[in-house]
Amino acid sequence: MAMHMPDSPLNDAERRLQHSFRKSRIFNGLMMAAAVLAAYLPIRQLPDRRNLPDRAVALNFQPIALLPVAPFRLAGAWVMTADDPRFGGLSALAVDQGRFVAVSDLGAVLRFDPPSASQPQLDVSDLADGPGPVGRKTSRDAEALERDPRGRGWWIGYEQRHSLWLYDGRFRKARAAITIERPDWWRNRGVEAIVTDGDGLLALAENGREAIRLDARGLQDSKLKAGWDIADAERAPDGSVWLLLRSKGREGIAQAVAPLTRSGRGYRIGKAWPLPKAAFDNYEGMVIRARPGGGWRFWLVTDDGHRLKARTLLVALDLETKKNARP
Repeated sequence: MAMHMPDSPLNDAERRLQHSFRKSRIFNGLMMAAAVLAAYLPIRQLPDRRNLPDRAVALNFQPIALLPVAPFRLAGAWVMTADDPRFGGLSALAVDQGRFVAVSDLGAVLRFDPPSASQPQLDVSDLADGPGPVGRKTSRDAEALERDPRGRGWWIGYEQRHSLWLYDGRFRKARAAITIERPDWWRNRGVEAIVTDGDGLLALAENGREAIRLDARGLQDSKLKAGWDIADAERAPDGSVWLLLRSKGREGIAQAVAPLTRSGRGYRIGKAWPLPKAAFDNYEGMVIRARPGGGWRFWLVTDDGHRLKARTLLVALDLETKKNARP
């Protein structure tokens, strides 16, 4: 006859430990899922706001640590904060007269000093002209920024009301507007990047599948094979075009940079190089500059998206560009 032996105290302890571990793992999984949702779900209807006067406020840089990812060397990373309600939701990045320029999803233009400035300052102004009422994300969702190749000012690309707008050099007045909506574009997934292309512009859709050239002849569509979402584009010091890429998953936002190349009548990307970041950081703007000692510096800015667990970062990454070390 088989005899039933009572469990030993050690087996009871092991069972309780295993049960506790399973509960902890389930709880941690639920907490991660909730954090991901909190970070990714957009605020679809931000409150109306009136135009605010131009302001100059202090810009605070708080250094942070990020784990470097080869082949990049981390030159610096900072959380940026400023006392103005329009600071946040940043997209695209440019440099003008030694200062950074970004646009926001509430239709503001932000000029700010680099962290090396003795007293960094942020200058904020609202775009008086645009594709809808001022102060609404659904009508002033600025996502892309590029100089006009003919020196007439700046181009801004908008989502929600998919269009490209040409502004004067100070963003005070719109000079032209072009609608470029496509049937399969979602409201919040339109043009996400603009880069100069000879005497014209190349506008890239966020979906990573469409490239649209704008020149004196009008708009010409091309295919793009990226395999990633597009966040921004920039022409490097050697004339090549690089894309800032994004992919969302359960564990956060993965991002990379890759060169853009011609592929027949369309475009594709080269090898993608991962970027250092925390799970909920969302790079939306990129500038590439030559370094005095050689190589390139990638400046990246994040979009907090008016979301929990997100932050506005400025990150500087150095890349060696010797022939045997270049991507």
